[in-house]
Amino acid sequence: MKEIGSEFWDVPASDAQNDLFPESTQWFLSGRSALHAIIKELPGCRTVALPSWCCDSVIKPFVDAGMKISFYPVYWDGRLVQEISFDSDVLFLMNYFGYFSPAPDLSAYKGIVIRDVTHSIFSESYSDADYYFGSLRKWCGVLTGGYVWADDGHKLTLEHSDDFGYTLLRGKAIQLKNSFINGYVDAQGNRVTDKGYLKIFDAAEEVLENIGIAPAAERDVTLAKQLDVEFIKTRHRANAEVLRTAFPDWLIFPEMSASDCPMFAPILVPDGKRNELRRFLINNNIYCPTHWPVSEYHQLDERMETIYQNELSLVCDQRYTEDDMFRMVETIKAFVEV
Repeated sequence: MKEIGSEFWDVPASDAQNDLFPESTQWFLSGRSALHAIIKELPGCRTVALPSWCCDSVIKPFVDAGMKISFYPVYWDGRLVQEISFDSDVLFLMNYFGYFSPAPDLSAYKGIVIRDVTHSIFSESYSDADYYFGSLRKWCGVLTGGYVWADDGHKLTLEHSDDFGYTLLRGKAIQLKNSFINGYVDAQGNRVTDKGYLKIFDAAEEVLENIGIAPAAERDVTLAKQLDVEFIKTRHRANAEVLRTAFPDWLIFPEMSASDCPMFAPILVPDGKRNELRRFLINNNIYCPTHWPVSEYHQLDERMETIYQNELSLVCDQRYTEDDMFRMVETIKAFVEV
C-alpha cells in the first residue's frame, strides 16, 4: 500500500525561474541556521516575544544567545487567536500552514520584528518585518534550504562553511527513500523494501542540532529558484479541499482564501483521540505529523496546551493526488466508526 507522508524525496522543479525570493536573499543550511545568523546581528537585544504555538527549533537559537523569552498566547476559541504582545526588544511573528493571517498593527512597536515565512512562502507576502526567514525543507526534498532576507537588503554574516557531513547524510537518506517509494531494485534484483533511510534522516538531524551558521548547498539554491510554484499550489489546494470538505467541523482554519497554499490541512481531533487516530493512520501507512512537541522551553497554560494536545496535520502536499486524499478520508472515517 502506498505510503503517505513522512520525509520528502523529490523537488518539483521547472525550467523557468520563479519570483519567490528577493534578490537579496541569502541561503543557509537550515531555517535554524538562518535564524542564528539573524540573532547574531542583534547584540543589543535582551528579550524576545514568541508565539506560544511554535517549534522548539525557533526557541532554542534565542536561548543559546542568552535572550529572555516570553510567549504571547496562541489558542483555539472557535477560531485561532493570537494575542501578540509588544513589550520586548524582538517580536517574532508567523502565520500557520499557509492560511491567511492578518498582519498586526505594528505602528507603535519600536523593536526588531522577525517574521518566519516558512509556512507562507507560497501564499501571502508580508512587508511588516526587519528580517524574513524560513526553510524549504518543509515543502520538498531539498538537502538544505534555509533562507533570509533583510527588509533593507543588507547581507548577513556567514561564519563558516563546514556542515559536518549533514548534507551527505541527508542526500543518502533521500536517495534511499526515493528507491523505496518508487519500488526500485537493488544489485541483487530485489525490490527495495527496507526503511533504513529513517535512521539516516535521524542521524542527519542530530548533526544539524550542533551546527550554527552555515551556507546552503548550491544545488538547493538553484532548485529553490526553479521550484514549480504553480504545480505546488494547485496540487496542495486540490488535495486540501478534499480533506477540508470531509472534516469541516474539525478544521483549525475554516476558510481557504484564493491566495492560500496549505502546507497541511490541520485539524483538532475531538474527544481527546488525536494520538489514537494518529496511530491508526500509521498502521495504514499514513504518516501525519503533530505541530509541535512541547519542549523544555515552552511556558504554556491550559488554554495554550489545547492545540498541542489535539492538533493533527493532515498531509496534502504535491507528492499525492486527490485519490490519495480520498484514501486518507476513508481511513479516518473507519477510525471514527469503530
